[in-house]
Amino acid sequence: MNQAEYERMVKIYNYVYSAPPNTKEREKRLAEIGEETSSKLWDFYCGICSGRIKQPEHTNSEVDTMGEKKITSYEDFIKALRCGESNMLYKFRRNNPERYTYYAEQMEASFGRKNPAKKQDVKRLEEEKKRRSEILSIQDTTERHKAISENMALFGR
Repeated sequence: MNQAEYERMVKIYNYVYSAPPNTKEREKRLAEIGEETSSKLWDFYCGICSGRIKQPEHTNSEVDTMGEKKITSYEDFIKALRCGESNMLYKFRRNNPERYTYYAEQMEASFGRKNPAKKQDVKRLEEEKKRRSEILSIQDTTERHKAISENMALFGR
């Protein structure tokens, strides 16, 4: 791959991967670039992941423009991460904790690191804790022991 082809693929890579993964926006961008370019982009992405191709660096213009902007989209979030704008990320996390969590999960999913069962596990554990508390708060000893014996799995016995 020559320098001109590399720079072209970097532009396409930044355009496509600046959209959140698993969204219609990213699908639309992939459809826009065509089948052949999409195939080349996948090879480029695999090359980056394997270390065969150098990962694109952020440009000085990206760093200069991030200082005066706020994070308003996933693309801005990714750009702030690439440019090392930790102060802006802290402010964004403090002001928009739900959106920050969503963007972070989307970023993890794009790298294949997301565990989809994690949220379900947390929810299940919270429900079990709530149910244990309800059982233990029963005043009548006989009723409480009966409820515990019926729900032994909740108490790890």
